[in-house]
Amino acid sequence: MQELATRLGESASKATTEAALLRFLSSRKLEAEVVEALCVFWIAVQMHRYKASQKLAQSIPKPSILSDLLLESLGLQTDNPITGLEEVTESFAIPQDFKGVQGADIPRIFHTTMVNLEHDSGFPFVRQMAFEWSVNSNVYPDAPYQGDPWHFMRPLGDGFIGHISSRVAIRMISAYLRTLSVAEELWSMPSELAEEMALLALPVHPTLALLRPRRPSWFPCVTDFDGDHEAIGAAVRSLIEQASIESPGDELIAFTSPIVMSTERCVEVSIVRWSQVVGGCIKDESLAEHLKDFWSNGQMLQSYASEPLSTMTVLMSPTLYSVVDSRSRAWPLAMPIGIDRLGYLQHDLYPGRLLLPTMPGHELIEIVPRNGQLEVKLDNEVVADLYYWNVGWGPVRPMHLDGNCGTALVSKGKAYRELTDVPGQDMRSFYFWRVRTLHRKGSYESFDGTLSFGVVFV
Repeated sequence: MQELATRLGESASKATTEAALLRFLSSRKLEAEVVEALCVFWIAVQMHRYKASQKLAQSIPKPSILSDLLLESLGLQTDNPITGLEEVTESFAIPQDFKGVQGADIPRIFHTTMVNLEHDSGFPFVRQMAFEWSVNSNVYPDAPYQGDPWHFMRPLGDGFIGHISSRVAIRMISAYLRTLSVAEELWSMPSELAEEMALLALPVHPTLALLRPRRPSWFPCVTDFDGDHEAIGAAVRSLIEQASIESPGDELIAFTSPIVMSTERCVEVSIVRWSQVVGGCIKDESLAEHLKDFWSNGQMLQSYASEPLSTMTVLMSPTLYSVVDSRSRAWPLAMPIGIDRLGYLQHDLYPGRLLLPTMPGHELIEIVPRNGQLEVKLDNEVVADLYYWNVGWGPVRPMHLDGNCGTALVSKGKAYRELTDVPGQDMRSFYFWRVRTLHRKGSYESFDGTLSFGVVFV
């Protein structure tokens, strides 16, 4: 999408690229396919000051609430009615394949959202989405599932998961969008709620859509995390020191990435900086074991956007008591961002790769894209940068890993960890690390995995 958007922004290639993309857009058969194509034009506007013409709005064969939002954000008139809406009958039976693909070929979040809407309203959202799923199978009658995704996974053996870009996913997301149109048109769902629910079907998160891969020069060597617990701790300390050499005066807040990616062995490293008020009841040698649930407790930072497709995401800083561990008197300086406007084509980033500053005691924190990375801003001052890189490419990834990409959160100075409501306390900092290792003897057996945890004081 970004490369096509770049061609739209270059005068030499704009005309031919625009014509080809408009032909491509007009040939789309499903609502989600239309949205994916529109995202190319949206990215071109954001990154290259491309100006969309009304031809774009006239080239949409399968409009939806989400495609209307995209067109409006491009300053275009949206006069494409969503036709053929039909309420599901009481006699309609949900097909087995609709149930079978949930959580396998498509994330459960779309089905779960329908369940919640049905519970709150009493309208048959789930059966309606199943009905739309049945209807759109006729769009590709010869290949409603578009081949065999296991063709790519089977030779690799057990323990891999595919990326979510299959026709099954596109069909289900289209059924989801059609159901929202039915709810708005026939069931009197408020337009604001319908638009909010439609954002779940975004292919790319508006803030993350402009990220460009950039691997740091201090990225560790593939052998750095071999060895026992003590050797791993030394490698963590070396990584932290190398990052500080690259940016004097700044601090590594969080780092999470695969280090080794092969069919026999994978190593994933995650590091988060913490602050601690001295005097907790957990001994230093027991601190890592005490805090290890941090990686799986599901606690996330809340966020919102002022406009549905705003490239700026606003974080609501948590209170200190909500993030501090009372027994150790420690709190993380970075946590995952909540699933708000997630992009299903960027699912490798969610949730464990998107660690952003907690900054308790402050109010609103702005996350904005700039030069291919994300800036974290407080009162118009940049306090940290987040950037990402790719580690492994391919149609699959080991299911135990969070993703095929890595991210780093690096501060600009030390303002990100200043506290105004903890005066005169004796405080210290440490890095809490986790290393996940996957290994197998051959190239087909299941992976065996180990987790190591540790703390490095600084």
